[in-house]
Amino acid sequence: MSVTISESEMLFGEYEESRVFWVEKSEVYKSLGDGVCTIEFVLYNDKDEILMIEAKSSAPNPNNQGDFDAYIEDIYAKFSHSIDLFFAVVLGRLEDRVSEMPEIFGMADYSRTRIKLLLVIRGHEIEWLSPIAEALSKRLIRQRKTWRLEIAVMNDELAEKYGLLCSDTENLSAATLDLS
Repeated sequence: MSVTISESEMLFGEYEESRVFWVEKSEVYKSLGDGVCTIEFVLYNDKDEILMIEAKSSAPNPNNQGDFDAYIEDIYAKFSHSIDLFFAVVLGRLEDRVSEMPEIFGMADYSRTRIKLLLVIRGHEIEWLSPIAEALSKRLIRQRKTWRLEIAVMNDELAEKYGLLCSDTENLSAATLDLS
């Protein structure tokens, strides 16, 4: 069975349901309450990679330092918290919630599986992506070094080119996975 996920006016997918952990809609995330934020979803793709995906409809100008720094801090918190939450579930630290995560994540060989933090920004100019990637890379240095993570920032055009988005967005709100 395939699923699509509607986020920030973009339609992600189609993905095999057995390869997607929609963290934002999961009961494990909801059970943690205030003080924990998360990305949209985690995808185990066909390239033996785990993609932790955050979607945004916009991003501030890097020259507007106050807004830009706050934006980077928000994205940092989502990725940082999501890494903790994801591995807490994978490692059985939240045992009552392990069944929510597709089996493929528990079977992955994490010594070899590439893990990428991916920010997709709708309508963002390609030239504007680099300052965001650089700022996130600096802010997430501990996580990058500890977990050997990769960071990528792309706009919707690049995300579609790499097969992350559906090219048909007419049914944006109708074609989503509902885990509630």
